[in-house]
Amino acid sequence: MARIATLLLELGPTNEVVVRGSGPIGPYWAPIPYSWPYPSRKGAARRRGRKARHWRLLSSITGRIDIYLKRGRTDGPRHEVAGWFADNFGLFTKQTEMYSVREFLKRYTKFLSEINHTSVLLVEIDYEQVYVGKASPGGDDLDDALTMASEYLVSHGEGNKMLFSTLGRTRNALKDNMEITLEAQYSRKHGHGKPGVEVRFLGIPSVLVKRSQEGDKDYRARIERLLRQLTNVAKEKFARKYENTSKVLLRDYERQLPKSFDVARTTRWLHLEWGKAGKDLKPRVKF
Repeated sequence: MARIATLLLELGPTNEVVVRGSGPIGPYWAPIPYSWPYPSRKGAARRRGRKARHWRLLSSITGRIDIYLKRGRTDGPRHEVAGWFADNFGLFTKQTEMYSVREFLKRYTKFLSEINHTSVLLVEIDYEQVYVGKASPGGDDLDDALTMASEYLVSHGEGNKMLFSTLGRTRNALKDNMEITLEAQYSRKHGHGKPGVEVRFLGIPSVLVKRSQEGDKDYRARIERLLRQLTNVAKEKFARKYENTSKVLLRDYERQLPKSFDVARTTRWLHLEWGKAGKDLKPRVKF
C-alpha cells in the first residue's frame, strides 16, 4: 500500500493515452473522450454520447505497455533505391532484438515473480501451444511453465515469437478488487520501429466477474440488481476508482520492467469499456 501511495504522488507528465477515460484532464493523463480509432463527434452527437453513458456501467479496462529495447540490430538493403527507402523511411528493414526467446523467458518470469503474478494461463512459442495453466487467481505454476517452455526450446531450437499469459488479482483491504490478465508478446525479429515486447493488460472489477458456481440467470440478475442500486454519480465514481487503480498498476509495471530488461523507452495507454444494462449485458467477464 505504501508503494501505491508513493506512485499516486509521483505521477508525472507522460505520453499515456486514456481512451474514453473519466480521469482528470491535464498534462498527467491525457483522456480522449471517444474510442480510437473512431473520429470524435461534435455538437448534438457528442452530447448524446455523454448521456448514453449514464445508463452504462464500466465493464473492463484494457491497456498496453510497449517496450522498446536497447542494443538491437537493424538489417536492410544498403544499395540503390531500396537502400534509400530503408534509410529514409525504414522500409524493407527488419530489427533483431538482443535477447533470444530463452533469455526473454528467463527475464519475463523474473518480472512476473516480482509482481506476484504467478498463475499461468497460456504459453505459446511460434504459435505452438507449450503450456496451459489452470486459470486460478492466486495459483502458482510459474516454475512449471518455465520448465515446459525451456524444454520445448531445447528440443525445437530457438524460436522467434513468444506469448506468455498470466492471471492475477489485486489485494485491496476495501474489497474493491480487480481480476487482472497480463499477456506479453515478444518478437525477436520484427518490423523496424515496432516494440520488441508488448505487455497487454485486462482488468475487470471482481464484482462483475461470473462466479464459479453461478448460473447465467443468477449472474444476470445480480448485475441488473447492481445497476439499479447505483446512481449516475455512483457509476462515475465506480469507473473513476477502477481507472485510477489501473493507472497505478501500469505505472508500477512500467517501473518494474527495467529491472529485468534493458529498456530504451516505453509507451502505455488505457481504454475503458462500458457494458449495457439489462439483457444487453452479456456474461463475457468470465475467467
